Amino acid sequence: HYHSMEVFSHYDLFALNGTKVAEGHKASFCLEDTGCERGIYKKYDCANFGDQGISLGCYDLYRHDIDCQWIDITDLPPGNYVFQVHINPNGEVAESDFSNNVVKCQCKYDGSRIFMSGCHTGDAFSSAIENQFEHQFLTNNLP
Repeated sequence: HYHSMEVFSHYDLFALNGTKVAEGHKASFCLEDTGCERGIYKKYDCANFGDQGISLGCYDLYRHDIDCQWIDITDLPPGNYVFQVHINPNGEVAESDFSNNVVKCQCKYDGSRIFMSGCHTGDAFSSAIENQFEHQFLTNNLP
């Protein structure tokens, strides 16, 4: 198959001190309306290499077993981290609003499972929100 973009999303895992400890990315096969909210109809379908896009109110799902949709944490010790996803990091897809392309989550790894909480979007680069996020994370993870 082909890739419409080599990097459609970028995944980062940070230690609490801000050091990047792992990363990954997802290439885009084809952007299409896999499903839509009630009352909204699919416009984009990649059948036969058709037009690509994701309509307002729709989404594009990739199965969990499709290559390049993870971060390798094989050597990562259990602990608390911050997970960040940046969609369309190179601005290759036209959008009406780029401010909601970053999501950050509090992340706890117990050695075999990862738990995410406190996710927020859009304001991921706001220092006030970041300070609140870090304070909540530290408060929620005290011994």
